[in-house]
Amino acid sequence: MTDSELARRRSRAERPGLAFVPYLLLLPATAFVFFLLAATAYLIRYSFNGWESTTGMFSAWTLASYVKFFSESYFYNALIYTVRLALGVTVIALLLGYPIAYLMAIKPQYRNFILILIVLPLVTDVVVRAYRWIVLLSNDGIVNRIIIFLGFSDSPVKLVFTEVAVVAELLHETLAFMILPIAAVLQKMDPSLREAASSLGANRFKAFWLVTFPLSVPGVLAGTLLVFALCISAFVGPLVLGGGNVTVMSLLIRDQMGVILDWPLGSVMALVLVVLTLVLLFFYGRFLRAGTGTYQTTGGLRR
Repeated sequence: MTDSELARRRSRAERPGLAFVPYLLLLPATAFVFFLLAATAYLIRYSFNGWESTTGMFSAWTLASYVKFFSESYFYNALIYTVRLALGVTVIALLLGYPIAYLMAIKPQYRNFILILIVLPLVTDVVVRAYRWIVLLSNDGIVNRIIIFLGFSDSPVKLVFTEVAVVAELLHETLAFMILPIAAVLQKMDPSLREAASSLGANRFKAFWLVTFPLSVPGVLAGTLLVFALCISAFVGPLVLGGGNVTVMSLLIRDQMGVILDWPLGSVMALVLVVLTLVLLFFYGRFLRAGTGTYQTTGGLRR
């Protein structure tokens, strides 16, 4: 492309009549944010409404639903359990995902193959994946057959409709969101840094702990935030594989709004879950960034 053609294209783009065209790309995002904020505003208003079992929701300004949520142990225990479940899955995903991401970074010849294995489960629908886990974890499934074959149990172990099944499905659903951000950061890291640490007398573990891991913390931060946010709002996995034995906030919100039709209490649950998630993610991000700066300084790595 010649300079004259570039100049003509630049002049056409700078015409007053076409100046607004780039801003049209913001319309989809603007519309999404608008409807999201509108729905949140409706939830906030509904949370102050009243509710009766005979008449349903009626317009009012009352804190009865907030008092009911925080005064009944069944509701706030479900909130605590949901956070604990999301944190547990996030930690397990980090422990499983970091070695895979590290392998993708140091073994480029296997990178595409691992990437296909990671992304392929996301192609299928989440409901299909959940019912697939029911087949795998059933009494006649592959998992129980392996357990009996290895002698860990003489009879099938109950795995379906337990917390173990929900954790397995959530890991299957979110592991890719842990691996890919960490792998992206590790692949950009200069390999000479590890070689320099080795030349200064550090063994492999010390070079990893003082060089590789601190520099990969941005990827760890992104991955853990994504996995935690996805797990704390998960619905299909606890519904299909929990079998009523795993009570999380998303199921309680569904029951209150879709079955009992108590929209004020369901709105309170949704708002509490969103606010708690945002607060936890905010302080977690600040804590991890502050800890990373201190860790890198004490480890001999300065920005």
